[in-house]
Amino acid sequence: MALLNLIGLRTEDRRPLLERCLSVDLEVDPKTGRIFDMAAVRYGRDQVAPASRGSMENGLDQLEKALSKTPLVVGHNILRHDIEHLLAARPRLLAKFAAPIDTLWLNPLAFPRNPYHHLVKHYHDGRLQAGHVNDPEQDARLVFRVLENQIRALTDIAAQSPGTLVAYHYLATRLDRSEGFDAVFREVRKAGQPAPSAALPAIRTLLAGRGCDARIGPSLDMLADPRMGWPLAYALAWISVSGGESVMPPWVRAAFPQAAQLVRDLRDTNSASRAAPGARR
Repeated sequence: MALLNLIGLRTEDRRPLLERCLSVDLEVDPKTGRIFDMAAVRYGRDQVAPASRGSMENGLDQLEKALSKTPLVVGHNILRHDIEHLLAARPRLLAKFAAPIDTLWLNPLAFPRNPYHHLVKHYHDGRLQAGHVNDPEQDARLVFRVLENQIRALTDIAAQSPGTLVAYHYLATRLDRSEGFDAVFREVRKAGQPAPSAALPAIRTLLAGRGCDARIGPSLDMLADPRMGWPLAYALAWISVSGGESVMPPWVRAAFPQAAQLVRDLRDTNSASRAAPGARR
């Protein structure tokens, strides 16, 4: 809690979400794992942490100062790429990353029918379509466009199915250091993190009639493990639009294999067939 007070997450901030974010993007040598270029930008403002080749320490210094003034950091695949490389280069930055927002993680929830919208270029890894080679500043700015689109899409989903956003908000904030995702859903729902007493009935309602009723209870029991929050969120997103042009991104299947298993359990397993061993499946 002291850390959250330090970076301002528990003090009232009426600015729109994007104005509270710092967007970060890195270029990393795949052979050495070393950062050779980076950029950090604020929404609608100039670049604040440039780092051309040969001046990485200066760039990291500027980034550290910028993070001290910004409660939220956003990036595309920032959780499993950028933050890991930044911490390898400067471990003390860990305290600055209490509230990351990863637009890669949000994309399948915001766009369940087509998680590869026009700002995402590679079908298999979900990288950004910036149109520039090794231009972290352009990519960092593009992340804001992606997040804007996601907030707009999630707002539309909330208008059509408020329970869906209650479920997503709860499931996406089960892990430690989830304050960034909490901020996104607070922005959309204009409400705080749901309690289990509100979220679990919402999930049950969303699954009712869309899968095997006998598997809903055991699937919810799995939420005793906080790591199951995101897999169930992705399973819900896929089930909500299955039968159309929906697709579970390969990166989701690789990073969260439990999501595909939950879909199989909830959607593909026919309860009646298990009661009648000779039935077709």
